[in-house]
Amino acid sequence: MGRKKALTKEELFQTTGQLIRTDGIHGVHFKKLSEKLEVGRSTLYEYYRNKDQLLIAYLREIMNEMNGRIESIPHHLKANEKLRKFLFILLDHAQIHQVERMIRDIQTSDQELAAYYMEQLAEEHQKAYQIMIDWIEEAKREGIWSAEVDTGIIADIIFHAILFPHKNKVGNEQMADQILNLIEHGVAAHKLTK
Repeated sequence: MGRKKALTKEELFQTTGQLIRTDGIHGVHFKKLSEKLEVGRSTLYEYYRNKDQLLIAYLREIMNEMNGRIESIPHHLKANEKLRKFLFILLDHAQIHQVERMIRDIQTSDQELAAYYMEQLAEEHQKAYQIMIDWIEEAKREGIWSAEVDTGIIADIIFHAILFPHKNKVGNEQMADQILNLIEHGVAAHKLTK
């Protein structure tokens, strides 16, 4: 199964991501990857000792990419616009949640390495969460969002939007717009009086 050009980690991660989306995490095997990439399995072993190491490294890579996109959101935007972009990026990287949950179940031979990567992923996760919290508080200070609604509840709605199955029907951009519209305007057709 010869190949004229060298395999890059980007190609490996891209194909890994495709397999996860189509076959689930348990459908990712070095044999299937080598066939899709048109390389021998031994080539994959030059990068990672086993599937578990590959999946952990893949998750770390997409988490870093997601956080890079979040950190590049322009600071001059209003807080609610930053949060809209944040939510879109989060929805665009929803596979992180799926892979992260499954990695917890992986029975890797190198538990220490897996624990180390999971700790790093938790730190990256917390960094993204803190950025979101800061922007929610900013939206409240600016009077864009009500200070009466608990920041943690808003954060939970935004952060857990990746679990909403409807996002697959409407797409990430429309889902982000709808959730932020719901947060900002509610669902009532008219304002209720107290």
